[in-house]
Amino acid sequence: MSATMSATLVPPQAAPSWKYSPEDILQLTNETIASTSALHDALAGVENPTVESLVKPFLEHENTTQPLINQLTFLQHVSADKEVRDASTKATELLQDFEIEASLRHDLFVQFDKVWQACKDDAKFKKEHFELYKFVEKCHKDYVRAGLNLPEEKRNKVKELQKKMSNNSLQFSKNLGEQKEFVAFTTEELDGVSASVMDQFEKFTDTDGVEKHKVTFKYPDILPVLKTAKNPETRKRAFGGDQNKVPQNEVLFLETLRLRDELAGLLGYSTYANYNLDIKMAKKQETVLAFLEDLKNKLKPLGVKEIEALKSLKEKDCKELAIPFDNHYYIWDNRYYDNKYLKENYNVDEEKISEYFPLEPTIGGMLKIYETVLKLKFVEETDAEKKQVWHEDVKQLAVWKVDKAESPEFVGWIYFDLHPRDGKYGHAANFGIASSYVRDGARSHPVTALVCNFSKPSAKKPALLKHSEITTFFHELGHGIHDLVGGNHIGRFNGPGATPWDFVEAPSQMLEFWTWNKNELSTLSQHYETGEKIPEQLLDSLIATKHVNGALFALRQLTFGLFDMTVHTCKDLENLDVTSLWNDLRQEVSLVENGDQVTKGFNSFGHIMSGAYSAGYYGYMWAEVFAADMYHTKFAADPLNGDVGVRYRDIVLSRGGLYEIDDNLREFLGREPNNEAFLRELGLS
Repeated sequence: MSATMSATLVPPQAAPSWKYSPEDILQLTNETIASTSALHDALAGVENPTVESLVKPFLEHENTTQPLINQLTFLQHVSADKEVRDASTKATELLQDFEIEASLRHDLFVQFDKVWQACKDDAKFKKEHFELYKFVEKCHKDYVRAGLNLPEEKRNKVKELQKKMSNNSLQFSKNLGEQKEFVAFTTEELDGVSASVMDQFEKFTDTDGVEKHKVTFKYPDILPVLKTAKNPETRKRAFGGDQNKVPQNEVLFLETLRLRDELAGLLGYSTYANYNLDIKMAKKQETVLAFLEDLKNKLKPLGVKEIEALKSLKEKDCKELAIPFDNHYYIWDNRYYDNKYLKENYNVDEEKISEYFPLEPTIGGMLKIYETVLKLKFVEETDAEKKQVWHEDVKQLAVWKVDKAESPEFVGWIYFDLHPRDGKYGHAANFGIASSYVRDGARSHPVTALVCNFSKPSAKKPALLKHSEITTFFHELGHGIHDLVGGNHIGRFNGPGATPWDFVEAPSQMLEFWTWNKNELSTLSQHYETGEKIPEQLLDSLIATKHVNGALFALRQLTFGLFDMTVHTCKDLENLDVTSLWNDLRQEVSLVENGDQVTKGFNSFGHIMSGAYSAGYYGYMWAEVFAADMYHTKFAADPLNGDVGVRYRDIVLSRGGLYEIDDNLREFLGREPNNEAFLRELGLS
């Protein structure tokens, strides 16, 4: 598509407005709750309910109100205005409480039960109106999973538990987002940290008159210290501070574990894990635990070898620094010696490599790859009059499908919010704002947002992306694309959230493979001063590191997965020492020593408080099986093949969660999925 054509593309649907005051947020929230409640009251009173009289009004209301709800609740993660964030958090609390009430309305369940009993065995209806059939089936199953087939006393108890868990999760997330904790170090204590990173630390003078640097627990601050500070005491303090932040979350986490266990028992499940796995691909806890234990046992011998090599490097480093070597390898050593190992054995210098990937041109190049592979064109909105964003740093882009270059088809809107600021969500994530849906024959187009925390440009140089950040961007953009290309008529079935949560990461994980390909990385590179491509030797060295210390990385993921499954399968929570479990599992599975540090990293383990990822963290590795299979089977030989990319887009992504994932994979791969490529990637084949 030519630049001229890009300039003349006019989106048929305007981007949403983000001009909400705290008062607007709460007023719109209350209006949405009131209108939804009124509709539900009316539907509960329908005599002889049918698909036409009950289901269609219900789903049309859901389609049209969900985008506004997502906007109002999203602002708590990104607004620079604390009052707006607080109002958004309050809106989330109100909406979650209402959604719990709505999901537990027995009168609505009775209505849906009547419709489901009438249509579940109707082969003609299922064939001719498959999407509607699946919607009724899903609503009915959701009501049953919420306990609406239970006696009233138990239903009320379920409601009470759900509200408490929901509020705990919300407060846990708010505490993380609002934390402004830091560790203070002198310049000497930060020896080894680069000048460009030192420049970003806020300086202050302590009560003894000593100048110190504030190292916050935001990624651009804390990670370089853990990776490059030579003084082990500095790394130890930085690691301990980061792990032990937000101590107020501990009581929320422990109470939530007890509430979840009680909920599972009420609903007839042996454990909370079995309750949550019932709607995932794995189905039951035995399958997950066997998957994790098998990988742990296979990876341990490789991990031990990697630890020995890193420990030898530590011994050599201690001699050079004239500090005692104690023959131990601690958790706060790991990022430092992993980084040092890559530098010394592969000549890989993260900061040197980042000089070839200035943010603006690199992101432009990444979008061109998506255009080639998935036939999607991104056009940034640069007209200040038309731009609708929540912060001046945010980019707004219209996305077009260009299967036929001469007649582009509008897909939707995507936002990039890429830099840290106070009160902003501290990790990297994609937030779906509006799912695509069809009403009266016209499609309402989706809206999605990528939220990351890459270093900001400074007076001396532009924002530069580390290779890991390029991979992060590709990954999160994968979720965004999944949101954008949904082709179903009902919003609930489109996007990553519509798929089982142990598959949801697979499309994004597959796209990470492109960030390890020599051709794609070379194309993306452009030195921020000279414009030169990254030298081939440096690039070869980087690519050679893909699986270096890969067993240790995988074992770290398994540690999180096993912690998650252990706390959600435990039937004696009163006697479960969560702190010991966290530290002991890390030492046993990750193979790094705790030393005298007892940390409580579970207080910032946001996934575990999420309804989807609790008893679900294993899903990251489970999904990698499918990611590796799809890439190596269909893309490895020709990563920029647009014909394969469009098939992938239309079979795996566009169908969302309407069809069985196994069926989509079988159609795309041309055979049953298998784990051969996954095991090869881990060095286990």
